[in-house]
Amino acid sequence: MFINDLNCCHEYLDYEEYERQIRQILYADQDNEIHLYHEESTDDPCALSILVKGRQAVVNYFSEDNEEIFASIGDLVREDDFRWQIGGNDYSVAGYQILSIEKALQCASAFFHTQKKPSCIEWEEL
Repeated sequence: MFINDLNCCHEYLDYEEYERQIRQILYADQDNEIHLYHEESTDDPCALSILVKGRQAVVNYFSEDNEEIFASIGDLVREDDFRWQIGGNDYSVAGYQILSIEKALQCASAFFHTQKKPSCIEWEEL
């Protein structure tokens, strides 16, 4: 599984190593944009994207070739929309999509094992 964030891109074959790296990134209290994917023969593999802003996150799932795209439905009670600046990019975030870092970690862990849309949270199809 590849972890590509604002700092680097590395492949992790061992789950414990992968989980340790994801945990370190998510709990660093730094804004980040993380892309998780398993290298395959396809040009556009399925991927999990995690936007991290402080202690909050928004998770997006992209099926292979982006045929289906989903956004997280959060576990935090937020109704406002937000504009997040992460790594020089502007993102519009709906408050109801915001998750705790703990839920984002659960999604990243589940994705390592299945490369499918994690079932540990609710999703909205975009």
